[in-house]
Amino acid sequence: MVQTMHPVTKAVYTLIKDGSLKTGIFDKKMFSVYPFQFSPQQLIFLTECVSRAASIPGCCAEVGCNRGYTSAFLSRFMEESGIRKDYYAIDTFSGFVSDHVDHEVKARGKSESIRFKMADNKKSWFDRSMEVTGVKGLTAIQADAAAFDYATLGPIAFCLLDVDLYVPIAKALPRIYENLSPGGIIVVDDCAPNQAWDGALQAYDEFVKSVNLPHDVRHGKLGLIEKPATV
Repeated sequence: MVQTMHPVTKAVYTLIKDGSLKTGIFDKKMFSVYPFQFSPQQLIFLTECVSRAASIPGCCAEVGCNRGYTSAFLSRFMEESGIRKDYYAIDTFSGFVSDHVDHEVKARGKSESIRFKMADNKKSWFDRSMEVTGVKGLTAIQADAAAFDYATLGPIAFCLLDVDLYVPIAKALPRIYENLSPGGIIVVDDCAPNQAWDGALQAYDEFVKSVNLPHDVRHGKLGLIEKPATV
């Protein structure tokens, strides 16, 4: 069905978009048609991981979901593919935890400016976005990834861990892994060196060494962790 815009709404929208075209203000919001922080190959890899986890007992979790672009994409992929699992999206929905940023700045030499990244968010906005997008079977939970009790989710079959900073990843990984079903999969985003979020790589490397698993980074930044099927 073709949706039409009210003439007044269209006039206002056209004025704002033409203004953005001339000034560059709101350029990304007005003209970006690719909202993902993942490349096409990275998105395909995530769908492959979700598909592999389909037969593994447990839920799917996304820890660090920001605006929900990837949440909506993976949830709708699961629906289309007939993968019936609970999907949990866990985030502060208010940006980084102050203590976690302090560590990045003081111990890892990162810019103080990261303190304000992803802070313009609310859980109510996320929930409304999922509703408008037609996402079903997703439960959003407002929590600090470093302190959350992952046992409350039950067994986990697949988890995308995307919280950027060293401290929350270092604290969340062992807790998620403990509740990961045998054969389950964790993907840690931003596992690339010499960039703003390379605390993710440090935490990933330390964890896989601690559990005697291989360093396995796919498509430039996706750190793969697979729990042995027999432990």
